[in-house]
Amino acid sequence: MSQAPAVEAIGIDVGGTFLKAARVGGDGRLRAHIELPVSKGSADDLLRQMQEAVRRLEDAGAAQAVGVGLPGIVDASTGRLYNAPNVPALNGLDVGRELGRRTGRPCFAENDANAAALAEAWMGAGRGAARLLFVTLGTGVGGALVFDGRIWGGTSGYAGEVGHLQADPKGLPCGCGSWGCVETIAGVPGWERRARRALAGRESLLKDAPLLDPATVVGAARDGDPVALEVVDEAAAAVAVGVASALNLLNLDRVVIGGGVARAGDFLLARIVEQTRRRTFPHVFADAEFRLPDLGSDAGVVGAARVGMLGVPARAAS
Repeated sequence: MSQAPAVEAIGIDVGGTFLKAARVGGDGRLRAHIELPVSKGSADDLLRQMQEAVRRLEDAGAAQAVGVGLPGIVDASTGRLYNAPNVPALNGLDVGRELGRRTGRPCFAENDANAAALAEAWMGAGRGAARLLFVTLGTGVGGALVFDGRIWGGTSGYAGEVGHLQADPKGLPCGCGSWGCVETIAGVPGWERRARRALAGRESLLKDAPLLDPATVVGAARDGDPVALEVVDEAAAAVAVGVASALNLLNLDRVVIGGGVARAGDFLLARIVEQTRRRTFPHVFADAEFRLPDLGSDAGVVGAARVGMLGVPARAAS
């Protein structure tokens, strides 16, 4: 049986470069916030850093719970973290239990994309939706499902991974072990690779660009550059394959497209929506509302705090 949401909780968002932590009230507002370069030398180093972040944020009084968003899969049955290449020292560890032992507070761990989705469902662009798909576009392509305010992780916590649906059966190998996944096309490395390929023998605003990252490509596409538009449209189509598959399977009512690449805003979102429409049952498409996220860089810590507030299970029953 889940505990009632606490009045205040501490949320910790562990990234590959920075650790962010915040004290969050039951109204979703940040009371205090800290950001530090993440200590990845060992599990003990990182756990001590998280423990210190909790101590600093509790200077004004004890928090009722702590939630941690982690860049990997948190197994629903064991609480252990897996598939965490950015924080390999934590692989196989039950982070919630270990941090709880160190802080004396109830601590709960969750996948970072799930936590961000939970934040948007609670206080952001997913507010009021009964069935939400949250997609993160960055170096990789992540996804999460929130049903009735709870994460739906499936049997072991792997549900929602739209980035690893196959968009191109003849595509490149993916880090997940499959090939042609949405992530191989719409992840940041996929943008750069496709832009270089598209530039071969063609004139383009991108020709002398020092970087071929999504921001540069989108900037040129906004100016009408044909090569850049081609790259943007390929990414939008790949994301749409994942989103349309989720909509046709689950008949969702809200899709939120977030992550660093989504800073392209409506220019990219409109293309994703149109490509999704072409791949989805008309009534299923009509049921879904598409939005950009509202919470920005705060989504990770707000979502982690919400995980702490909800406790076990922060996830819906499978």
